[in-house]
Amino acid sequence: MALPDSRRLRASGGRLTQGRPSRAGVSRTRSRCSARSPALSDLDLRILDLLASHRVLTQTQLASINPETPARTLRYRCARLTREGLAGRSRPYRERGSAPHHFWPTRKGEAIVTGGPPPRGGERREPNPLFLAHAAGLTEVYVALATTLPAEVKLTRFEREADAREPFTAWAGREKRAVAPDAFIEITEADEGVLLAFIELDLGSMSHRRLKAKAAGYAEYVKAEAWRERHRFCPALLFLTTAEKRARSFLVAMEKEAGRDSLLLTCVCDLAPRLPDCASKDRWLLSVDEGKQAVDLLSALREARRPFDEEQERVRAEHDREDAERLRLRSDPEALRSHLRSRSHHDWGDERLGHPAAAALAFTLERDDPLEEAEREALRALGTMLADPLRVQLDDRELTAEERGAFDGLVRHHLARHLDRVRDLAERYGEGPALRKERKRLQGGALPDRNDPSWRLPEEARRDGDARAKQERLREGYLGGREQRARQLAKAQGIVGRLRNRPETFLEEVGRRSLRLCPSCEEVAYPDPEWARYERGARPDVAGRCHFCGTEKLAKIEPAAEEEGRR
Repeated sequence: MALPDSRRLRASGGRLTQGRPSRAGVSRTRSRCSARSPALSDLDLRILDLLASHRVLTQTQLASINPETPARTLRYRCARLTREGLAGRSRPYRERGSAPHHFWPTRKGEAIVTGGPPPRGGERREPNPLFLAHAAGLTEVYVALATTLPAEVKLTRFEREADAREPFTAWAGREKRAVAPDAFIEITEADEGVLLAFIELDLGSMSHRRLKAKAAGYAEYVKAEAWRERHRFCPALLFLTTAEKRARSFLVAMEKEAGRDSLLLTCVCDLAPRLPDCASKDRWLLSVDEGKQAVDLLSALREARRPFDEEQERVRAEHDREDAERLRLRSDPEALRSHLRSRSHHDWGDERLGHPAAAALAFTLERDDPLEEAEREALRALGTMLADPLRVQLDDRELTAEERGAFDGLVRHHLARHLDRVRDLAERYGEGPALRKERKRLQGGALPDRNDPSWRLPEEARRDGDARAKQERLREGYLGGREQRARQLAKAQGIVGRLRNRPETFLEEVGRRSLRLCPSCEEVAYPDPEWARYERGARPDVAGRCHFCGTEKLAKIEPAAEEEGRR
């Protein structure tokens, strides 16, 4: 709660003036000033501001808040404010001794503090004794916190019920509700740590039903996590009452409503009759367990903040761990490969890196062998491009020339590896259509991706090897009967034709009639009498399907293929 500015200008006659008015104007303004408000000193304004903020102040509390001002001066100023109608005063009944004067602001005094218009409709009545006792008790809590806390601990906020009220929506039913504590406090420690708490003051006048309703309201507040709208963590609930039994009863009610593991830590004490000791005595109970020892106020508030501190420490440790992991991923290509492999990313780099580089990177990620130097360079370049290696997010910038060169080197590296793979498969299974197509694509600079059949290249090469063996058997059969069919064609010409054309002349004709070419496999298809026996309309002396891919869509033979058949 901010104290009034000691340099505030004096209010006189509804206008702000500095110093004393001139003699020439005294006679003209005296009647007007006396009809409105008296001249007020800085101390008068300070007292009025305290009354407007706390609602009720005793003479003793006022002296405690203003230790630099003599008590006699404070008594004189308060009596003058009372005579001028700016403050009300009463002395409640006390069984032993005399109670100090209790002061409260009048409507006229509040108007001066707030700068509002003069009040209409008369002054408020004298507060009843219960209100005076409760309001003065809350002020006593403020005084205790402001004067008895350690020097390195400061009370930075003290809000009464009107300002401390927090409306919220219930977690079930979307009902509009609110918690209205008697006060809300914020205490700042030397390490700038903040302690927060709601205060409920019970002077023994609350009924059991009222206490239970308050417990249910705070429990609903926590279940709805309404505290997240205003506070970094859930404030504690400080319940000050008159007896330990009553304090424990409220603690049991809170645990029943909110649960033992609730984020709202309820702290109870029986210091309502001894409020000046509320910040210094070890009287605060945090649990219904009888064996739990009572603690002081600061220890109770720190316990309420402990879950938040532990979570913050866990978050900081997690951030430190993630930062160390990001540094490791950017500097260690092996670690980055393992991380990218676990994220199952295969096509995220197509747009930024280009398809060849992305395909080459996919091959690097799939391999379990030690990394080659080209792969290490590419992974280091990728590490510099990742805005967040943990979440595999690329930054927005363009690739540098060095990074592009690293990925181009990776593409060349994998092209060479795949060409070596094709050569090894050709030596093992022979040159087939699958290997021929793969070599042509690799020589054109295109790497296969995971969806291409070439990803299953060994299986395709093995199948082409079996088809090649069958093709060789059919070729031998074709060559064995080719000369006989050529002689038949020569004999069918008659005597003159046989004299003019030898049977060797008809070998090309036999090839055009019997051989076919597969456009897809680029292989010569030979007649298959065994297959033609079970196919309707198929001729045993004419090729009907490709021995490699099985297609029946064959093209007629070209002269170059005829030479292949002749050989």
